[in-house]
Amino acid sequence: MIVTLLWIVYNADSFISIRGYGVQVKFWGVRGSIPSGGPETAGVGGNTTCVEIRCGDELIIIDTGTGVRYLGMSLMKEMPVKGTILFSHVHWDHIQGFPFFAPFFVPGNEFRIYGGTSLPTTVEDVLNQQMTPPCFPVKTDLFGANITYHDVKPGEIIEGNNYKVTLAPLFHPNGCYAYRIEHEGKALVFSTDCEHYEDRPNKNLIELCQGADALIYDAQYTEDEYYGLNGQFSRKGWGHSTMREGVKVAEAANVKKLILFHHDPSHDDNFIKQIEAESRQLFPQSIAAYEGLQIDLSQNALPKSLFD
Repeated sequence: MIVTLLWIVYNADSFISIRGYGVQVKFWGVRGSIPSGGPETAGVGGNTTCVEIRCGDELIIIDTGTGVRYLGMSLMKEMPVKGTILFSHVHWDHIQGFPFFAPFFVPGNEFRIYGGTSLPTTVEDVLNQQMTPPCFPVKTDLFGANITYHDVKPGEIIEGNNYKVTLAPLFHPNGCYAYRIEHEGKALVFSTDCEHYEDRPNKNLIELCQGADALIYDAQYTEDEYYGLNGQFSRKGWGHSTMREGVKVAEAANVKKLILFHHDPSHDDNFIKQIEAESRQLFPQSIAAYEGLQIDLSQNALPKSLFD
């Protein structure tokens, strides 16, 4: 199986990984809950959560949903690979691609993995359990890379050579972290899988987002879907938010750019186009994330939308 995996990596057409100065962001998986394939979602993409961030030459990966397979294929061209992986949480759609990340199997590569969970176990245990028969035939002891695991709590700081990461807890079943990544005066906040409080703002998140150059936000539901209006059933308590709540957070924290993320698997390209258009009426510097979208935080304007 490993030989087959590596043959695919070296012979398949793959994306080219981003590099450069400042903070560069690339989206490899933008869906929530479950992958959604088919022609109606092909524009935005159907892979689950995975975001690549470059702080200069340093690599950060947030979550290993199914999109991380394609990122791994790209990184195989950059051997050896060293990087940090941050897990927002360990629900399936955020760890499904972990066993298929090819750089894990190659000696000489190095990864620091960080995560937190409200469950009485470690992030390493959770990832090991996912790769345990009969659920999966390949165990983590076949990884050739040097991998270290770290469990983090709110208030702790994760540091690279030239970046700093702080985190805040979010309102989500089993817990979830938002991450703020700072490098050379630029700041990016990743906040997915966060349900908003109806009676008060999420002060932890607003504080984390203060003055950020970009906010990647969970906009999985419409207002009708979340509140159960106009023939919809309520999604309250499911742990996700809406575009309008994202706009509120961005405005309260003076965020410069808002990236709508963690799209519902039932929302096709046209549906997401409508959500983006409505968001731009409320917050002009907003865009719906799609696979392949690249954002340079040194640029004042967002790149072109998929729908422009």
